[in-house]
Amino acid sequence: MRAMARALHWYNGLFVFGDSFADTGNSPKSDLSEVTRQWYKPYGSSHGFLRDPTGRFSNSLVQSDFIAKILGRSEAPLTYRRTKAGYPDKFGVNFAVGGAGVFEVPREAPTLARQIDDFEKMLDDDRTIGKWQLRQSVALVAISGNDYARVAANTSSDGADITGFVGNVTDEIARGVDRLRKLGVTKVLVNTLHPLACTPWQSRPSNYTKCVGRGNMAADLHNDHLRDKLRNATASDSVYLLDLNRAFTTIISPSDTDTVPQVAKQFKEKLRPCCESCDPNGYCGQVDKDGGAQYSVCSNPEKHFFWDDVHPTQAGWEAVMEQLERDIKDFLHISY
Repeated sequence: MRAMARALHWYNGLFVFGDSFADTGNSPKSDLSEVTRQWYKPYGSSHGFLRDPTGRFSNSLVQSDFIAKILGRSEAPLTYRRTKAGYPDKFGVNFAVGGAGVFEVPREAPTLARQIDDFEKMLDDDRTIGKWQLRQSVALVAISGNDYARVAANTSSDGADITGFVGNVTDEIARGVDRLRKLGVTKVLVNTLHPLACTPWQSRPSNYTKCVGRGNMAADLHNDHLRDKLRNATASDSVYLLDLNRAFTTIISPSDTDTVPQVAKQFKEKLRPCCESCDPNGYCGQVDKDGGAQYSVCSNPEKHFFWDDVHPTQAGWEAVMEQLERDIKDFLHISY
């Protein structure tokens, strides 16, 4: 992305909420497992200062880093975990935790509401986050489908059940956005849901040749509900929906296969992940009892859109955010 140095003169802070699309190290580090894999190689294995794992679910930068770049920073603000340990970042705080959703999940990651609770406590404390920062501030709400994992995998779910569940999830997101606005955040960016059926987790049974399952239907329904529930907020120019669904689809599943968009041409592999587990039920970074790798890593992550079973590579994120950059700048009134 291009250098973006002037935006900091206008925005006082970036506050990030959500899950692994935006997490830059909030999940606690412990022994290697599927839940903690982002703290172990090959995660963070590319690009300079991120050569060692930093808790990001990628080979390097993730979505929140690219939002920060638009605001003139080099990476996302410090994590809530580090801020609590005494490392304040006057630019903002990242509360996002891998595995989080709007409802409690087996991984016990803090829900969106709990993350906003932590944000509110820091505001009340007024030492780490000053209320003055909220006068010109940006929040990212990145809820990316953890609540729908069982929907994507369950082909026998009743349509009415799915619709009701989608309604509940999007109600919670809209409620969180409303809380952030009432707390004083002036601009809120909210992710739409990407095409779930096109993730390697879903496309592996077809040897990564096509999107499978009902995840895309759930994503479309989610996005319709979200747009409707945030309609008044978007009309007020305080909330903007980031169309991740369109940006992902343009790259991995363009509607006109005869005319491949320029942004998609750099990716030789659009559905096959760069880091692939040897076991369909395993995970990137998994090792056996002797420490032997139970996964393979591609030689050129820049040619793969996906890094692991659900997360884009840095190159993938850059291609997604480049599509959204102009609209984000217009929403934030950034002109350069």
